[in-house]
Formats: sequence, C-alpha cells, structure tokens
Amino acid sequence: MESERFMELFKDSLREITAERFYANERGFQGQLNVELNKRLNDINLFPNKAIIEEEYQKTLPNHGINIRPDIIIHVPYEEGLYEDRREGNFVVIQLKLKASEKEAVEDFGKLDLMFTELNYPLGIFVNIDSDRTFYDKCVGKYKNRLNCLAVKLVDDIVEIVESIE
Repeated sequence: MESERFMELFKDSLREITAERFYANERGFQGQLNVELNKRLNDINLFPNKAIIEEEYQKTLPNHGINIRPDIIIHVPYEEGLYEDRREGNFVVIQLKLKASEKEAVEDFGKLDLMFTELNYPLGIFVNIDSDRTFYDKCVGKYKNRLNCLAVKLVDDIVEIVESIE
C-alpha cells in the first residue's frame, strides 16, 4: 500500500465533510467519512479487490488477540479465505475523537499501537474532530512511525486540516 497516496485521498475525503452538523458528534462524522472514503477508494487501485471499509468492527480476544472496536478499518475480511491468518490483509485503522483531550488521544494511540502489534496494520490514523490539536507529540507507542495524526475543523464552511507525522 502506498501510504502517502492514501493519505492524500484521506485528506480529500475530510475536505468534503462540510456540513456543520457532522462536527457536532463523532458518529455522524464517522458515517460521512465512510461515505467519502468509499467514493474515492473505488477509483484507485491501492488495495486488493476484496478490501472493504468497515465501521466499529469488533476485534475479539479469541479471534484477534485483542478486544478493541476501532472506528473505521480498511481490510480484506479473514473470512474471505485469501490469507493464512488474521495479521494479513489489514491496511488502515482509523480512530476518531470529537474534541479529544490529551488523555483521550493517548488512549487512542494505545489502541492503535495494539492494532499495529497484534494485527500488523501498516497505517493508523487518529483524527481529532473539531479541533486544531493532533497530540502527536504525546504518542510514545512502539509503532509511532505508522501513525498519522490529524485535527480537522470547519471554519466558515472551509475544512482546515492540521497534520502531524514522523
């Protein structure tokens, strides 16, 4: 997967979320982001044919080695039978937080680091909604190099994005 190319697509998707209502709650923003990502992913060849975007997919201890419900993932479901184990076919994991505090951001960084460790996701994204703080400087995970942190805010009907990466 080309992380830089995907991140451009991801930021293009964020720029299309211009309804003020979506900046009032995480769930609405999540749904609209899913819509915008799906519009763009069909037009490019970054992922295998069977890759899908899922919201709130429960990762369970017996099957995945962790108990986390990431906000959005892009993967080929293991059930498709294309891979030997659940560490393959994983591409992007996304955590969203509305006006995250430092503590909430650090908790999400920990969840992302677990996803990197246990399920080998090559790219993780943290989005702080309706904020201008990414909290990237507070991330101390083992896989910080796989993490992109963004803060997104709607100002006068224009989406402003702050990005922090290693």
